Amino acid sequence: MMEHNFYSEFPKWLRAFLEYMEHEREASPQTIAAYEGDLVDLYRILKSEQLVLVGSHDDLLTLRRYLFLLSQQTNSDGVALRTSSISRKLAAVRSFVKFLVREEILRFNAARLLRTPKAEKRLPDVVSERTMAKVLEKPEAPDLQNTRDAAVIELLYSSGLRRSELCNMNVSDVNLANQTVRVLGKGKKQRIVPIGGPALEALEAYHQFRSTAHIIAKNEPLFLLDNGKRLTPRMVYYIVQKTFKNISDVARPHPHMLRHTCATHLLDRGADLRAVMDVLGHESLRTTQRYTHLTTDRLKAVYDSAHPRSGR
Repeated sequence: MMEHNFYSEFPKWLRAFLEYMEHEREASPQTIAAYEGDLVDLYRILKSEQLVLVGSHDDLLTLRRYLFLLSQQTNSDGVALRTSSISRKLAAVRSFVKFLVREEILRFNAARLLRTPKAEKRLPDVVSERTMAKVLEKPEAPDLQNTRDAAVIELLYSSGLRRSELCNMNVSDVNLANQTVRVLGKGKKQRIVPIGGPALEALEAYHQFRSTAHIIAKNEPLFLLDNGKRLTPRMVYYIVQKTFKNISDVARPHPHMLRHTCATHLLDRGADLRAVMDVLGHESLRTTQRYTHLTTDRLKAVYDSAHPRSGR
């Protein structure tokens, strides 16, 4: 394959691959957007090095060079890409090359021979119970925006939701009588999750402000932007950043942090691991088990500081 053909044809192949992911694989919009960004990075790096994929075993050297250059990249703060980010990009490349072979654009899939970088062990970010209690105090000036933001934080923490799950919820997904919420998770799988009393109270306070403008219909989004449209994941990120910006013991506030915090606090209070798995909507118990490391580490810290025979 000539170089100019690879570079000129790549955008067409990428469009076809993204359509395949959407219509045949039924991937989520978030996954499709992530794959598109990762594959644009692949194109940019290969072109900068004057490298192409030709559908032979030689592509293995090309892709190894691509992985090396990824490992040398840094973000705006000068921090190198995490291994998990490189692994995600590699997964996108593997899927893309496999698609090109399936479509008989390439004859050989060298990407399947690449080894996935060994992931670094990193414990999830978790907020202490004391800090959460401080953050969840009633807003000083309750209005439409403040009550919405408070309800967003309460619900993320109470039910361990992903921000995309929260944004996609409608008013009808909340069952006040049963104190549960219906969640549409990854792979369009539904689950029913308990919701705490304070989170329900926060939702009711927010909807009282909304109802002054009009009667709230069951099919309306649970949370709205100021312009009346559905709340976006970007706005959820901003709300979490704003809420925790003056909290000294939270170094890197982000929405998923509240999901981690929900799981850890449940386990700290004696919740069954499988029950936490069901709340979070995990496919595997192994995914949920990483939170047990946090509770074990915390127990060891308490023991070492308090027990007279701890040896510390």
